[in-house]
Amino acid sequence: MTFPLESPSILAALAGASLALLGAVAAEAPAALGAETEETLAAPEHSLVSEDCTSCHAEQAAAWEASHHYRSMLPASEGSVLGDFDERVVEQDGRPVRFFRENGGYFVETEGEDGAVGVFEIAYTFGYAPLQQYLIALPDGRLQALTLAWDKHAGAWFDLYPDQEFAPGDDLHWTGQQMTWNYICADCHSTNLRRNFMPETASYETTFTEVNVGCLACHGDSVAHVAWAQGDRAGAAPPMLLAQPDPDAELRVCGPCHARRQSLSDSWTAGAPIFDHYVPEILREALYYPDGQIEEEVFVYGSFLQSRMHRAGVTCSDCHEPHTGALRATGNAVCTQCHSEAPPERFPGILPLAYDSPAHHFHEPGSEGALCVSCHMPERTYMLVDPRRDHSFRVPRPDLSDALGTPNACIQCHADRSNAWAAETVLEWYGPDRRDSPHFGEAIHLGRTGAPGAAEALEALAQDETQPAIARATAFNLLGRYLNPARFAVMRDGVRDPDPLIRVWTLRGLDALPIEDRPQMAGDLLTDPTLAVRAEAALFLAPVPDELLTAEQREAYGAAARDFLAVQAASAERAEAQHSLGVFHDARGEGKQAEAAYRKALERDPGFVPAYANLAERYRQLGDVGREGALLRRAVQSAPEEAAAHFALGLYQVRARDYQAALASLERARELDPDSARFAYVHAVALDSLGQRPFAIENLTQALERHPWDPDLLRTLAILLAESGDVEKARPYAQRLVELDPFDPDSRGLLLQLKGN
Repeated sequence: MTFPLESPSILAALAGASLALLGAVAAEAPAALGAETEETLAAPEHSLVSEDCTSCHAEQAAAWEASHHYRSMLPASEGSVLGDFDERVVEQDGRPVRFFRENGGYFVETEGEDGAVGVFEIAYTFGYAPLQQYLIALPDGRLQALTLAWDKHAGAWFDLYPDQEFAPGDDLHWTGQQMTWNYICADCHSTNLRRNFMPETASYETTFTEVNVGCLACHGDSVAHVAWAQGDRAGAAPPMLLAQPDPDAELRVCGPCHARRQSLSDSWTAGAPIFDHYVPEILREALYYPDGQIEEEVFVYGSFLQSRMHRAGVTCSDCHEPHTGALRATGNAVCTQCHSEAPPERFPGILPLAYDSPAHHFHEPGSEGALCVSCHMPERTYMLVDPRRDHSFRVPRPDLSDALGTPNACIQCHADRSNAWAAETVLEWYGPDRRDSPHFGEAIHLGRTGAPGAAEALEALAQDETQPAIARATAFNLLGRYLNPARFAVMRDGVRDPDPLIRVWTLRGLDALPIEDRPQMAGDLLTDPTLAVRAEAALFLAPVPDELLTAEQREAYGAAARDFLAVQAASAERAEAQHSLGVFHDARGEGKQAEAAYRKALERDPGFVPAYANLAERYRQLGDVGREGALLRRAVQSAPEEAAAHFALGLYQVRARDYQAALASLERARELDPDSARFAYVHAVALDSLGQRPFAIENLTQALERHPWDPDLLRTLAILLAESGDVEKARPYAQRLVELDPFDPDSRGLLLQLKGN
């Protein structure tokens, strides 16, 4: 019996398509854009500072001066420094780090970016509680954050990355780019900030009107209001941003700094449209659990967007006093100001119940379990000492935990009990409606795992306008993995949705859409009113030949492409931005510009693997296999712990017929990233190609424990088992393939062969 798998040929095909993982594309493209596209986005300048406000608003100023916003960043001084600088020596990575004071200044003696021990003066404090970091000014205009921080509550120094060592040149060494205040932190901790990165000198000339979060950071430039206050005050006062609670305005002000997001500009003006400056994240894997609970550090914006409270019009200031940032009440009183037997008319959807009672929470009054936040806002700790509460205000669903792999508040407290116990208890307390209520997390879980019914569940979620926009955006994005002609109209709905979050992330999920279909899908987005959407459309349409665009689309494309280039220019210091430029130029057939951008990315970050891989691909296309191989070996040397580097090198070695070296590289990629189905699949094919079928079968079996519905893993394992004479073991894997797609003729044919038909 023969089966449709020829391992060597499959391995060769995979090796010839190495860049699919990293997003590089190449196609005939429209005419090149002019040099005038290298422009930056401007923003209005503030002409005021907080002192212009405090003379009239003394009460609010006093509250603000007690807030974390006020202490977000301050010059290092007796009044701002919390840490122990009294000749304190702390060990980090096996080396002593000395904190001391001299002539009124604060200093640290530690390893610098050249590897030598030096003395550095603390320029600013950064943050206040529960931890405070310290910034050092370097000659090129960077402010760098030490990775030793002060735990305010414990009164002790601690390492943000314990049990990890970072040498100079590493991104997470205190001198590395991930610790650079100018890009990573600055726009949210200071007022009216301009990063002002200078590409010619790779330096910063960063400016701000106030070092901390001042009045104008939230209220915007209030020139007219101050002029009225300082004048004759004839007529009504000019309105101020956030003068009254406004859900939309508050979210535009608070959201950008309390969100996991990507930057689009060099500046931020309070109240400006978010998507003209940032692209907030959706419920992506590794950031959020499939049901939307926080996993990585995502702050609170993405969580709040999921909440029924957001949809009901609750604002940040309903719970937080806006000038102190503190909660408006203590304990359950924050929640019961609305969730009570007499809810406010503003929220008619709240049932009039005694929520703060054992009849609702089923816990001893006054206990930890009786607190609303214990069940509805469970917390996770980040940066070792900083607990953050989930702001989705979710109803606990322990019945979903086993199926979705999600935490739940019940087991977080009752760690000695099971999810099943928690689910049964909730069922007993609240009845079957809680358990039987559908949740968007089920569709997202199916979409992430590729299980049967994934496409249908995602399609239903994406089109359900009663669901949170962030969940729908996630569904549209995942649905791109299951693209077929029948879903074209559904994805068209996504790119035309009123919410820019959905439009952007739908486009980002359409990488597999054929080039000829792209103008119809996204051509009209080139003139979208939102910068994020226009820039995304320019990248999406970059590989489309000129003749496939209408006259209107060709005219609009130039302006949208300039928007895209301006967005990248605004983050020119980052390898990610330079790499995006390279991908853009690659897509447009502009090879020299692409190569220059990839090289610039590697200058910014010598360990940035996607740039190595895509630049190597350019050399491969030019037939320069020597430079291709040398570059990929350099990638492994520069980023030895990055699985993608070893994977790219392994595929190159396959093409070079250095099979033993290739096998070692592919194995290392799999070891470094055991969660990658693709790495496991290619490694198994390589093993089989080199006569090590038992190990290939073993590896595929292990990989399917992590990815039980991956079609490549299933098909390959079924065929290898069958060819090894173990048809009985092969048959269930083929059956699973058919369950994934009952109409796929190859899967059905394989199953019939295995059944002996």
